[in-house]
Amino acid sequence: MARRATAVYAALAAADALLAATGRDRPRRLTKPLLMPVLMAGRDREVQRALALGGVGDVALLGRSETAFTAGLASFLAGHLAWIAALRQRPGGGYLRAHPALAVPPVAAFGAMNAYLWKRTGKDRIPVAVYSAVLLAMSLTALDSGSPRTAAGGTLFLASDTLLALEKFGGLRLPAHEGLVMATYATSQALLAG
Repeated sequence: MARRATAVYAALAAADALLAATGRDRPRRLTKPLLMPVLMAGRDREVQRALALGGVGDVALLGRSETAFTAGLASFLAGHLAWIAALRQRPGGGYLRAHPALAVPPVAAFGAMNAYLWKRTGKDRIPVAVYSAVLLAMSLTALDSGSPRTAAGGTLFLASDTLLALEKFGGLRLPAHEGLVMATYATSQALLAG
């Protein structure tokens, strides 16, 4: 069942990323909220919890208000904590302790991004710093798993949220920016779900 759901998810994620890239927000009110529920099929309870929190964040971020952003941030923060718990229950682990140098790139990226955004985040400075610390912890937990697939999922989530933060606070707007955010995000969730 999880394989079939993953295939449906891949098609839905590709459609949503294309819609996002072309600025077609109206049909995304259908595609984006379906992503995480489809991916949840056949997964264990801990993974479903993390994906469900991502789904709540997805729906919140369909709004453009500050309240919607705050709700999305809170949902994804809880989702990252749920991913940490889920990933720690999987067999393996300890890979990062055996290869600590692998933590240098994500930790350096975290430090550089927070230094760059510090003056730009205004009243959201502390929540963004806390969120990014939990995101880093999730990414490091994924890396610690020793699974290349899971590590790639954690890294892509970090990349997706970095693109989102650079747009919201840094004024960076790449061509098809929202499509890039969704493509990296959707791929990260699928890789983490396993």
